[in-house]
Amino acid sequence: MALAKVEELRYIESSIFKAKNPRGWNLIIGMSIIITSQLLSLFMTRTDPDDPLAIVLFWTQVVLAGFCFVLVIITITRMLMKPFTTQISSELLTVRSKELKPSEIKEIRVQGYFSPLIGIIPVGKRITPVSFCFRFIEQEDAAIIALTEWARIHNIKVVTHKRVVRWL
Repeated sequence: MALAKVEELRYIESSIFKAKNPRGWNLIIGMSIIITSQLLSLFMTRTDPDDPLAIVLFWTQVVLAGFCFVLVIITITRMLMKPFTTQISSELLTVRSKELKPSEIKEIRVQGYFSPLIGIIPVGKRITPVSFCFRFIEQEDAAIIALTEWARIHNIKVVTHKRVVRWL
C-alpha cells in the first residue's frame, strides 16, 4: 500500500493555478440593509438631549452603522485584489505563499458548483482562516480535480455538502 502511494505521488506534478478571494455579495447586501435601516432610524427619530438612554441608543446606532460600513469597505477591497497563485505539489500545498503540509490540514471544503468556494481548515481550527479561503479563476475544473486528488492521496477529507465558514 505504501509503495502504491509513493508511485501516485511521483505522478503528481507541481501544478500552479490562479485564484482570487471569494466574492462577498451576501455580506455586502446584508450590511447595506443594516446600514440603511440604522440611518433611516437615526433620521426619522428625534433624540432628546436630556435623556441619557436616548443618547446611548443614538451612539449605538452610529457605531453599528459605522462598523457595518467598514465591513463593506473591507469586503469590496478584498474582492478587488489581484489574483494570487495556488501551487499543488507532491508534498506541499502553497496558498498565498504559505506552505501547508498534509499533516497540517484537517479538511478541505468545496462550496458551490459554479465558481466554487474552497476553504482549507487547518488542524486545530473550526473556521476557515481568511488566507485559506479562495476560488479558482482559471482552469477551475482541473484545479479542483488536482486538489481533490492530492487530498485523496494524503488522506485528507474533502467535504462538498457543508458551507465554508469564514471570518469575512
